[in-house]
Amino acid sequence: MYQCTFAIITPALISGSIVGRMKMIPYMIFIFIWTTVCYDPMAHWVWGSNGWLKNLGTLDFAGGTVVHILSGFSGITASIILGKRHDYDPYSTSAHNLPFTILGTSLLWVGWNGFNGGSAGSASDLAAIAVVNTNTAAASALVTWVVIDAVRGHISISGACTGSIVGLVAITPACGFVQPGWALLIGIIGAIIIYSLLILKRYMRFDDTLDVAIVHGCGGISGAFMTGLFAQKWVNPSGGANGAFYGHPIQLWYQIAGILTAIGFATVCTAGILLPLHFTIGIRLAHEDELTGLDLAAHGENWEAAATRAAADLVQQMRQQQEESGSGVDYAHDNGTFELSYKPSDGNVKPITIKYSALGALPCLMPTLRLNENHKQEDSASQTGKDRSGSIITVSDIQTMQF
Repeated sequence: MYQCTFAIITPALISGSIVGRMKMIPYMIFIFIWTTVCYDPMAHWVWGSNGWLKNLGTLDFAGGTVVHILSGFSGITASIILGKRHDYDPYSTSAHNLPFTILGTSLLWVGWNGFNGGSAGSASDLAAIAVVNTNTAAASALVTWVVIDAVRGHISISGACTGSIVGLVAITPACGFVQPGWALLIGIIGAIIIYSLLILKRYMRFDDTLDVAIVHGCGGISGAFMTGLFAQKWVNPSGGANGAFYGHPIQLWYQIAGILTAIGFATVCTAGILLPLHFTIGIRLAHEDELTGLDLAAHGENWEAAATRAAADLVQQMRQQQEESGSGVDYAHDNGTFELSYKPSDGNVKPITIKYSALGALPCLMPTLRLNENHKQEDSASQTGKDRSGSIITVSDIQTMQF
């Protein structure tokens, strides 16, 4: 059952490359066939008692090749076959909902401890060192990513989240074969490599929606390669081996064999499944459906309806709160973007327009719009007000905040 969860997770990663472009039924057919003809054989080759890569000597403790390289290069193959999104912008990297991004990253980080530690097969010293290595690499990659962001002039929450995921991916094949000092270095090196590749990706001619090919595919490659450098037999006496740094340079070639096998097998299998589907039942959404979104076009559901109702309720509450002061709040909704306009009673204070596109931002708006008009900064260029928590809100002719 534990291995079945790996088989479930891997095709889910592929979906990150093709979000919003592929029809639902062909995708379900693809997942069933891909798991059977691509994932299952690769898992057997690497982890099976008589798998040829295992017998060769390829090391992969928790899925760097089987899960991440396989899904990453299947994702890039699928994205190339499908083509780019109609509104694709290679320079657009903003998160749709930062609170959900943080929540998702936190869930992944915690769950990864079970993903990697559980691969030891029991609550043992090996499981413990796998968990320590997992968290060490994630933390070092996160810090490295933030430092690079700082050097380039913009530290971001989404960047920190991406950095931690990169560290988790890179340590996955190595977590049961290296000591924590090397895990620290694997996280740092992995973050530097993937950060650089994401910059280069802007100039490439494929649309990988959530950067699965880079973060998971290339992250898995870097981790598998460094396993061949830093592995030590004493960490895992029953299933490990020494790497190139410890007198066993051929281990690096065993790792390269596993990497190339995963890349080639993923590419061939994915193309072999999707191309027949493409030329028969079709896999790409119609242009209109893509612009509308799969939720509405394929399932007749629309999360924006719930968000609209929640926003309307919020506006009603704010109108009641501002009744006595004579201030007002106007509300508008257009194509997934919600807009709240706060109009103070004092004509000398300029209005504030807040735009947001995520339901998760709604709870944050209440304290933002509860301006205390007793506090105003005398400034001809801009005016400021203080909310009840004492934080400063700068107001220009129209102040726009993105959530």
